[in-house]
Amino acid sequence: MSEESSTIVKRLKQAGELLLKGASKQVSSYRSRADSLEGVYDRFLGKILRSYTNGKVSLSLVDSFFRKRELKFAAVDGTIYKEPVFDLVVFFAGAYFSKGNVSVASDGRVCVTYDDEFNDCGYGVSSVLPIYVNEVPQVDQTILGRDETGTQDPTVSYHDQWIVDNSAFADYLMGLAEFYLAYRLVSGNSPVDILLMDRVCSSELSSYYAETSEYRMDLTSEAGLIGAKVDGQTFTATDWVYARQLFGNPVLGTPPPRGEYLLPRVIMELMSTRAMTRQEILDRLSLKSEEQKYKLDKDLERGMSNRDPVKRIITRKGEHFSIVPQFKDVVERTERLVLQVAERMFSEDPSVDYETRFKIDGRWITTNDLAFMSLMFLYMTMRMCWKNRVLLVGIAKDTSARDMKRQLLPVLNYTNRFQGSFEDVGADTPDTDRMILQWVSLRERTKLPVPWAVMEYDTAFKTTVPHFNGVSGLISGARRNQVSLNSTFVKSYFQLSEAGSEPNLRSNVLLYDRLVHPGIDDQESTTFVLKHDYGNKPEDPEDVRVVLYDRAENAMQEFIVTVFKSMTSASIPELFGHLKPLYIADKVAKFYYGEFKRVVESTGVWLSRKPELRDFLFYLSTFRERRAEYEQTRRTTE
Repeated sequence: MSEESSTIVKRLKQAGELLLKGASKQVSSYRSRADSLEGVYDRFLGKILRSYTNGKVSLSLVDSFFRKRELKFAAVDGTIYKEPVFDLVVFFAGAYFSKGNVSVASDGRVCVTYDDEFNDCGYGVSSVLPIYVNEVPQVDQTILGRDETGTQDPTVSYHDQWIVDNSAFADYLMGLAEFYLAYRLVSGNSPVDILLMDRVCSSELSSYYAETSEYRMDLTSEAGLIGAKVDGQTFTATDWVYARQLFGNPVLGTPPPRGEYLLPRVIMELMSTRAMTRQEILDRLSLKSEEQKYKLDKDLERGMSNRDPVKRIITRKGEHFSIVPQFKDVVERTERLVLQVAERMFSEDPSVDYETRFKIDGRWITTNDLAFMSLMFLYMTMRMCWKNRVLLVGIAKDTSARDMKRQLLPVLNYTNRFQGSFEDVGADTPDTDRMILQWVSLRERTKLPVPWAVMEYDTAFKTTVPHFNGVSGLISGARRNQVSLNSTFVKSYFQLSEAGSEPNLRSNVLLYDRLVHPGIDDQESTTFVLKHDYGNKPEDPEDVRVVLYDRAENAMQEFIVTVFKSMTSASIPELFGHLKPLYIADKVAKFYYGEFKRVVESTGVWLSRKPELRDFLFYLSTFRERRAEYEQTRRTTE
């Protein structure tokens, strides 16, 4: 062996040894961290875990909520594909669904059936955008070079492969496709009764809401929707700003008259009634303290001011406040706009070319627009679920969430609602909720039979922490002292299956969140008021009413877990503890992905064999592409 070869072997051996030692250390560390959880089930964790083993649902819930016992369901999943073809990048995204029925028998047992004929072909929406690599930054705002203030920096540039690898346009397009399809499934003349999404809807709502903030983008140049015509009116930056804020369910008290939601709540109250005086607004929203009155005055002033490019939405005449007439129908106009754009984007008419699909009056639709439209379709889906009494559930297969450990239990302990948390166990415990629950389920399998779930709790808990300054009984917002929208979604972790021949083998712990419904989740026994020190005035905290099933029976969770259990299958390994409807939707999505991938590859081959394009295409190919082609040719001919 030459000296050079010997050096290479030594380096490879050293790298392998370092890898082995590092992996062994990590495994040992995880084992010790898991062992630190010994006894937590008996001390406190078992109090928030619920087993649902009788295989029955509450007929009272089914009759009162769905008002029928033959229920239709659909499950939605999506796919993306992006690939460079010479100097182009092809972005493809689609969303597809499976469907079936849940029959509830007179004894409360459920039977799940699937539409097999439908599943052979599937149904969904999709779209494709071929675009030059140098034009991708015009549609994908996530890869724009920005300076320290967040302003676009024209001096920052990236090479082509970096742009292809890091572009998120297809991901945003898939999100839009899924929520557009979800809206179609819960609206119309025959909406489904149960809608399953392969997404955590509460997280998507928070993410899209943050990404479309006027403080994170330049509304005058980074949104193609602004300037579009709808019903003869121009869609403005003001429409954009307030359409994303004006959402809630008045019966549930959302948006709540607190924090950043106070102005949207005031605007919605003014839209739903005649002009009101300051005192009438105070009475309507039960704002009594001096601090609350001060905040109302500040928000009324903000609503009446022009903040270029955002115009005032509230006007005042004497003592009465009202909505500027131009913006009274901002929500309805925005819904019509996004529907028009989405229907064109996902049109099955082959005569609608890609520029018609992805441009408005010559302006590209950007990732900011896709995020905004996704948010609007999520809002519209939720409104239709409330109207049509549809159960909306999002499922996450793999999650690194840790809010049960880091937020929920510490806050409940701090407010004396619950006793026991992982802080008492020590810092050296598994960091994610999923890993904690999987370990506890394995160790305590005789006490915790499957299927089981964590008590449902408000997703607003994810943004709460014990008071920053240690004031007893009060909470603070985890980020910028803000608490997210409450009484809108609840979440839970659940586990469905164990192997019949080996009880030590249990399925993964999954996460679901579901839409909160009036009449079900807003009872006195299912809600809890947190005291939030929002204005750094602990003597005058704001009420945050959250949904919490720690002291009440939860018929809806029983229904969900029982139906989920009926949707698993022991005969298919991929369905061990997972849901067949989402599995089918995923298979349909993968089928379309594979077919479109072949179309793109065939297109590249067809172009490369056109004699009149051969010389031209040589310079459209990157050096790396040509080198990979030469290497592939050499491998196949040697």
